[in-house]
Amino acid sequence: MLNELRCQILNTEISVVTVEDAVTFLAGNDQEKKGQYVCNVSVDDVMYARKNAEYQELINQAALTLPNSHQISSEMHFQGYPRAERIDVVDLMERVLKASEEKPGCSHCFVWSSGYGSLEDGSLMKECLFEKLKTEYPHAVIAGGWEYNDRSIDDKDILSEYIKDSGADIIWIAMPSPMQEKWMAAHRGMFDGIMVGVDYGLNVYCNTKRKLQKEGKKGFLYWSHYIISRCRQLPQGYIRMNLCYIWLTGKKFILRTLCWAPALATIIVIFILSSQNGVASGDTSRKLTMGLLHLMAGESAYVTASKLSAIEALDALIRMIAHIGEYAFLALMIGFAVTVNGFSGKIRMFYMCFLGMCVAVADEFFQIFVPGRYGDLKDIAFDSVGIIATAVLLYIGSRQFKKRKTARGDEEKVPIVTRRKFMNLCLDDITFEEAVRQIGVLACTEGKHYVVTPNVDHVVKIEKDLEFRKIYEEADLILTDGTPLMWIAESLGCPIKEKIPGADMLPKVCEMAAKEGHTMFLFGAAKGVAEEAKRKLTKKYPGLKIVGSYSPPMGFERDKKEVDKAIRIINQKKPQILVVGLGAPKQEKFIYQYREKMDFHVALPFGAAIDFEAGMVKRAPLWMRRLGLEWLFRFFQEPGRLFRRYFIDDMKIFWLAWKYRYEIIRLWDDSTEKKKEL
Repeated sequence: MLNELRCQILNTEISVVTVEDAVTFLAGNDQEKKGQYVCNVSVDDVMYARKNAEYQELINQAALTLPNSHQISSEMHFQGYPRAERIDVVDLMERVLKASEEKPGCSHCFVWSSGYGSLEDGSLMKECLFEKLKTEYPHAVIAGGWEYNDRSIDDKDILSEYIKDSGADIIWIAMPSPMQEKWMAAHRGMFDGIMVGVDYGLNVYCNTKRKLQKEGKKGFLYWSHYIISRCRQLPQGYIRMNLCYIWLTGKKFILRTLCWAPALATIIVIFILSSQNGVASGDTSRKLTMGLLHLMAGESAYVTASKLSAIEALDALIRMIAHIGEYAFLALMIGFAVTVNGFSGKIRMFYMCFLGMCVAVADEFFQIFVPGRYGDLKDIAFDSVGIIATAVLLYIGSRQFKKRKTARGDEEKVPIVTRRKFMNLCLDDITFEEAVRQIGVLACTEGKHYVVTPNVDHVVKIEKDLEFRKIYEEADLILTDGTPLMWIAESLGCPIKEKIPGADMLPKVCEMAAKEGHTMFLFGAAKGVAEEAKRKLTKKYPGLKIVGSYSPPMGFERDKKEVDKAIRIINQKKPQILVVGLGAPKQEKFIYQYREKMDFHVALPFGAAIDFEAGMVKRAPLWMRRLGLEWLFRFFQEPGRLFRRYFIDDMKIFWLAWKYRYEIIRLWDDSTEKKKEL
């Protein structure tokens, strides 16, 4: 049976599947699908099910409930189901027919109501349907077809017997809703095949109803075609129903969008003030200064503050306070919007600082083009003080509130989960010691196992590198090696137990291997580095069996002879644990591509860990690692090589966090509910 992952929209449960998933399920040999039925639902069906409990139950009992509407698939994406997509029933039928041609014995039967089969209403005729099927799918097995008259009791009985005798594997039902769903539910379990509701899909297939071309199935063309084809229903049905659906399903989206309004209004006010020319801006500032003096010291203020230098100093102070104040308020509004969208903690602090600083820089750049004004770095510095101070105070305040809440026992315990979905990959949520023990188990287990340690750079690469993503999906152990990933998880309310860097893991693995007697091999790093790391590690951990080391030449992976040489050297030693330090994603791809040719039990792609142990690369102090600043230390060591990686490529992680935020929250909530049930 296809996976049971479903998204609830109002009261209707929609299956989270792709077109390929649905085709594989229908055209496959899954025995559990026999006697079941599949529904396709649009906004009309969801809204009707909201008011009709019986119809709602019929849809929710279906083996698959397919979203046949862009509005529904968009809502599923918003709820954290990025895999969900609109499934057009006609396309689905055509794909299943095509797939069944390659599967001998998969037969089809077609049933349509009499109202869909008359010439008067321009619908489908039996001759039209079967002639087209024979032309387009000559190798598909068609078991028969039947025009159904729901007013005849005899016709109902004959139809049931006809479908049973046909032995069809897939029965395509074309009836108007809700009659279609009621009929399929009433005949559930009666047939060997699975029933699929297509509504007027057969009409569309036979070209008696116009089908929109592929290029027009999304966006404006889809909507304009649909509106024109149903123009008579617009005033009383279509518009009212869709507006009601948008309101009912989009309240959270509207709230999360409107929460940005205060921040946007603040930005507009800032730029309006900045658009004043130099004279007007100076006059406004002086009026404010003199008014403040008058308020504080009365009429005598004009006498005591008669010296121009004193007034200018006070004016500069007020300007500074104004800059700090307006950007502190902007940062607070950004923090409010980010919080409503699901983030807290350090990541919220980052968004506040980053977005606030973008506005500050844009404001000063804008002033260059205003007569009598100029961009001032001092103003950016004052703006930064307001932004950073607000972000830090909000972070500290929220932490104190969380501690008090925890002390009162109001906070739920974190559910115990192992492998879980996180952004565009999966993570094994285990502790450091558990990871070491698991590697020890893999070292004793036959087969070719490997461990990966995702950090920010890996997550960014995986978004577009499908080969790298596949390697991660098949890994035996996926350990979190990235402080920003820890911050993202914590900020979204689903913390990861412990950060497990490869550089910290290697010494512990060596200690474990020395006790258990496992053999190791060090592969990678620059020439002679692996051998030096071997010497130091064997001295540090008595009894450690590092049976060999090899540092391949640069670019060896592009030379088949060099690759074969490296594999031969490794296989001569037959290590249980193979430590690889080639850099990502080269090391992971090398292990994955040649794992069947190499003789090892578990491979550990630990990046620069070999360099650290050899003493060739100095590691960041412990306090920097704890603060998540190890990347900064490494950047100062190799600024030319790491600038683009850290300050351009890896900055995409914050966009990915925003992109996957609803999915992370939903999956965490689901795991919490499951633990409560247990």
